[in-house]
Amino acid sequence: MIAFIGESLVDLISSDGENFTKRIGGSPLNIARNLNQFNIKTVVISRVGNDFFGKEIIQTLEGENIKTNYIQVGSGNTSTVIVFASKGTPDFIPYRDEDMNLEIPNLDFEKFEFIHLSCWAITNGIEKIKHILTKTKIAFDPNCRKKIFPCKKINLDFVYEVLKNTFIVKPSLDDAREIFGPLPRTRYIELLHDFGIKYVILTMGEEGALVSDGKKIEHIKIPAKKVVDTTGAGDAFWSGIYYGLLNNFSIFKAALFGTIISLHVIGEVGGVVKLKDISEYLEEVERYENSVL
Repeated sequence: MIAFIGESLVDLISSDGENFTKRIGGSPLNIARNLNQFNIKTVVISRVGNDFFGKEIIQTLEGENIKTNYIQVGSGNTSTVIVFASKGTPDFIPYRDEDMNLEIPNLDFEKFEFIHLSCWAITNGIEKIKHILTKTKIAFDPNCRKKIFPCKKINLDFVYEVLKNTFIVKPSLDDAREIFGPLPRTRYIELLHDFGIKYVILTMGEEGALVSDGKKIEHIKIPAKKVVDTTGAGDAFWSGIYYGLLNNFSIFKAALFGTIISLHVIGEVGGVVKLKDISEYLEEVERYENSVL
């Protein structure tokens, strides 16, 4: 079982700035919804507003048989993000409200196989989450941008504190640049391993991903057949990683599985789409592995 801690919000996605498609989102929520399609148990710890967006998020999850016990409802508004869909990394404008008031419930976090932590959850500080960082394996999504911090500047002290306790991290190339500045790609991987992180995966859009276990680096790259919206690519990738690790895949095979799922998701609009039967993805993994032998 995996605990997801971070933002639940509404994405308003547009490719022209005039017409918008509404999708419920937030990276932790997207990953949990993907994994639910693979029958993997999750707990979502998040916060929404007492408004129609917040009610829609809760109703959607209940309709998918995902427990909403730990989705808090505040008196403010559900956070909303304007997303500009593109074939590259999508730009966004965040309007944050109740997600910033998230409280960590009194749970036995040691019973979880992973705690997935979004950068959004630490923008106000790490005191609320500090006590859980040593409870089990921390998977950190360093989706940090200046615009999501109250001071409009990434608080590196918060980020570094989490990285020191992280088991697996998956930054995009843009994430790594935001945190460390412009550097050679393998240098990002070295810096992250220096924190004591076991697995580092650097995703690079259409250039694929660099996957490292601290001993070797593999480059996984599969050309996309169709790119419509990259909004949920990273979340789909995370979903494959989790499925793989929970099923005793190597980190390299887990990342390959994540790549294949993300290629499916970017062919449609929105962060979460109807996934295929797991057997179809596993067959694709096998075909790829056989092709490179």
